[in-house]
Amino acid sequence: MRLLSQVCKIIDLRTATAKQSSPTVAPASYFVSAYLFSSVSRHRVPSTMVEGLSDNCWNQGGQSPEHAALSRDLETDVCIVGAGIAGLTTAYRLAVAGKKVVILEGRVRGAGQSGKDTGELLAWNNHQYSTLQKSYGQKVAAQVVQSHLDAVEVVHRLVEQEMIPCQYTPVQGYIQASERTLTAEAKAFAGSGAKAEQVNLGGGSEVGGFQQCLEFSGSAVLNPVQYLNGLAEAFVAKGGQIYEQTRVQKPDTNHVTTVAGNKVTARDGVVLATGCPITKNLLDSAFTAMAVHGKQFPRRRYAVALEVAKGSVKNAVYADTEDPHHSVRVVEGASAGVGDLLVVAGEEHDQGISPESYTDAYNKLESWAKQKWTSAQKRTHQWSWTIFETQEMLGLYGKSPTSMGNYYIATGDCGHILTGGTLAGMIISDAILGKKNAYADLYSPSRHLTWVPPLLPPLSFTYIKNTVTSIVSMVAPQLHNVDIEDMAPNSGATVQKGLRKVAVYKDEEGKKHAFSALCPHLGCLLQWNPHEKEWNCPCHGSCFSKTGTNLLGPSTLDMKPLKHLSD
Repeated sequence: MRLLSQVCKIIDLRTATAKQSSPTVAPASYFVSAYLFSSVSRHRVPSTMVEGLSDNCWNQGGQSPEHAALSRDLETDVCIVGAGIAGLTTAYRLAVAGKKVVILEGRVRGAGQSGKDTGELLAWNNHQYSTLQKSYGQKVAAQVVQSHLDAVEVVHRLVEQEMIPCQYTPVQGYIQASERTLTAEAKAFAGSGAKAEQVNLGGGSEVGGFQQCLEFSGSAVLNPVQYLNGLAEAFVAKGGQIYEQTRVQKPDTNHVTTVAGNKVTARDGVVLATGCPITKNLLDSAFTAMAVHGKQFPRRRYAVALEVAKGSVKNAVYADTEDPHHSVRVVEGASAGVGDLLVVAGEEHDQGISPESYTDAYNKLESWAKQKWTSAQKRTHQWSWTIFETQEMLGLYGKSPTSMGNYYIATGDCGHILTGGTLAGMIISDAILGKKNAYADLYSPSRHLTWVPPLLPPLSFTYIKNTVTSIVSMVAPQLHNVDIEDMAPNSGATVQKGLRKVAVYKDEEGKKHAFSALCPHLGCLLQWNPHEKEWNCPCHGSCFSKTGTNLLGPSTLDMKPLKHLSD
């Protein structure tokens, strides 16, 4: 594997100089990257079924363990939980600085939301800089713009330095909105010093019918799974250690304990890069819910990949300000090696809605895209993922407000998974190294929500709404009960059994699997997700497989099985 990696890097040497002067030059190793970074070719550990992966156009579903599980106690400088964009970026930067770093990953590299993202590194905040400017002033809005640009540049330099073949391509971004919104966004960009101007793209199908829009520079696209694999390899090459299939049960200020009982002691700090910070016990969960989880709320976002003829769509990132908003990008050469793919994302809604509230999000996205990009053809992939949004539209990256020690979290990226995760890595690594980061205060998890009185807990409106709705659903009798015998194979439902709510999954053979429908984190009522065939928590974002295995925190526990109600 190491030899093949070096061969790939030698191939790229001829393009390195060209990339410095023209960063749009693709690495020559693109043609071997599918092999080099595919999970099929990287088995150092016996492959096992990894739950919760998406069959997306990045081949997240092909990821399998390359690193062994932790089987002993360890001491290190920094322990990072989670091998996604935030965890790997933090780990890489610390390893470069000479720190001894251990990453514990519950499943496999890129198994979380980073490997499901659309691979966009945007200079634009999809919640609109003009809105941020109104809420926080020009100085804060300008800082947010610059933070996004700096994060994109960090990824660009890292791809070049480590020669990661991940189809990294700088592109222009285009926002379609009302004239009033475009004017406001242009002013907000101008005040930040970033380059943005109103243009008319002509309305052709190659630009999705975009006419008057805002064009902004400083964005890029890449293959997120290839990037994460390359980043992991670069981290290990610098002395870092990754342990996969190693679930953490109890994180603490200077150590973590795994489900298997092994303990990792960290002299300089623990970093929770788990999408949403995991917790160690009921008291910690309640405290963290008030101090961190309550500042954000989980949302579900969808994507489809559509075939398009090669070169028929201008390579850029397209976004609108509809509610819910859409984003579109091109993946060049990804359709059977001869055509391109159009990745269309949107149709967001709160996570943990009732099964009957789901709409056909994938068909909606496809229909919307084909009306604008008329060259779009058949759908090749569809998938969804969880994002954590804050009410104030800014991520939470830095020292946890629940601890006085060196305990760090990365969450609330508002859908900017790659940009936000990179920012988190920059801010947290600098904090651990004792360096001042220009964006630490801006994204501090301890910052107070501006509209909340000082003596009240910093809870977002949406978090309160979702929590109250879940509590009412949990307490109130379920009047319209699903008949378990009538359930279709490979489906789930929450049913009333006496005073108890029970989560029932019927597998492909018709066998019933019953669990407590209360989330093991803090007891919110779990709901069946018919698209992903999993259980979702509406309050704090935990996700569980159809058979109850924990996939996403803050819960570290699996759903509680009810064997007397199972077959």
